[in-house]
Amino acid sequence: MKINIVSAGAWTEGSIVLCILALRREWGLFFGVLLLAVLLFCRQKYVGQVYVKELEKITDALDQMFLQKEISIRVEYADTLPAKILAQIHRINAANRGYQSLLQQEKEGIKKLLAEVSHQLRTPLANMESYLDLLDDEIRGVGQREYLEAIKCSEEKIKFLTERFILAARMEHKIIQIHKMPSDLKETVARAVFQVYKKAEKKGIFIEVVDGRTGRCIVRHDANWLSEAVYNLLDNSVKYSPKNTCIKIFLRTNEMFSEICVEDEGIGIEKDEENKIFQLYYRGRNKAGEEGSGMGLFITREIIEKHGGFLKAKRKKPGLSISIFLPKTGTS
Repeated sequence: MKINIVSAGAWTEGSIVLCILALRREWGLFFGVLLLAVLLFCRQKYVGQVYVKELEKITDALDQMFLQKEISIRVEYADTLPAKILAQIHRINAANRGYQSLLQQEKEGIKKLLAEVSHQLRTPLANMESYLDLLDDEIRGVGQREYLEAIKCSEEKIKFLTERFILAARMEHKIIQIHKMPSDLKETVARAVFQVYKKAEKKGIFIEVVDGRTGRCIVRHDANWLSEAVYNLLDNSVKYSPKNTCIKIFLRTNEMFSEICVEDEGIGIEKDEENKIFQLYYRGRNKAGEEGSGMGLFITREIIEKHGGFLKAKRKKPGLSISIFLPKTGTS
């Protein structure tokens, strides 16, 4: 929309002309120029009001687009700049909504595919587990039992990797849902310690929880998923730590964050790997020959990010320290 704005200089010049006409008593020209000035002033004010209304429409349309809503403001098919901008906003919003719809369809498709893959894999694994239990009652020979135990071990590993792969895929495609509730972090950490305790006991590894807080720290989080994240850290620490060492879990808090720090005395990581270890399927350069899938820390990172937090890894000599930082919502 083209707007003619009368400058302050033009108004000054007009005033001078009116004064000269008045001194000369040329009243016809005087009133003619005065009328023209009044008309110009009214036109400018009207155009300004129209301009503000058009801008308000454009702003409202942009707000509705950012909120991913249907734009309720109608397009006026006029050959004006605001009308053209509004029409373009409508087209962008329609394209964006179509793109979001396709993304949702793709997400649903992946969700169904993962459910089908999960079902197809779990069924034969469950059958294999049942047959192995039957064989366990029948086989008596020492050599045969060794073979049976080897098959059982392989079956358990396949089952574990299958579950981890499906979980990692769900994480990668943002399918899981986090349900946060006010809970004490120490109780959630205790659940994770309980899950890994037997494995640590077999290697003579002692797990110590050091709580540097005063009182209970209530943080909004999903206890099931967060305990899974802490378990992944502890499982890695047990896996890559030598026998008869110690794993320490520090619980700290400050004004902004609650921290869960897992420190071990294991093989650690190489320099510049602090961020790489959280990538999917990445395994440290010094972990060649060690068991692992490269999915645990990726899953942990996704869980923590869904909680609005972040992870930080720090090399030690020996060992590794990984901290979970969660936004603190209150202490009691």
